[in-house]
Amino acid sequence: MANFFRRAFNFFYYIILMQSLIGITNFLPNIGVSNRIRGFILRPFFGSCGKGFQIARGAIINVPRNIVIGNDVYIAHDVWINGSGGLSIGHNVIVSPKVVIATTRHGYESGSVQLRKSHVGPIKIGDGSWVASNCTITMGVSIGKGCIIGACSCVTKDILDYTLAGGVPAVAIKSLSK
Repeated sequence: MANFFRRAFNFFYYIILMQSLIGITNFLPNIGVSNRIRGFILRPFFGSCGKGFQIARGAIINVPRNIVIGNDVYIAHDVWINGSGGLSIGHNVIVSPKVVIATTRHGYESGSVQLRKSHVGPIKIGDGSWVASNCTITMGVSIGKGCIIGACSCVTKDILDYTLAGGVPAVAIKSLSK
């Protein structure tokens, strides 16, 4: 019975309350002041969240309690993040519009996709990295410090520090100077 009440509380707190606050702030335009207000209001829902967090309207965050966010992070509009498997976003990270960060993957068994047999794995995005628009980052990968992930890329393997990566799947294009 205690498990039921814990799950009900989590449902109310993390889903109903957070989504309500997101909805209430959606009337604010996507400008710096509004994004900082949204970030300040949503900070308590994350596992931890540093100062200067900004989030634009239209972002969807699932399981925020498993997400750790550093200082001065910006999440743009229409970003979709699933924190089920654990997500760590370093300091000074920019996540551009329409990025998908998926810490889960549906299972494939007996010739079909299984919704109830999902796999989870953590994702890490290092300090000072930029994930450009329309990228997908898949479970179990680590993006190093100071990386740039080119637009429309799909990150399926680790990216080393100070690397420009792009493509489907994303590969190192060149090393970036510190």
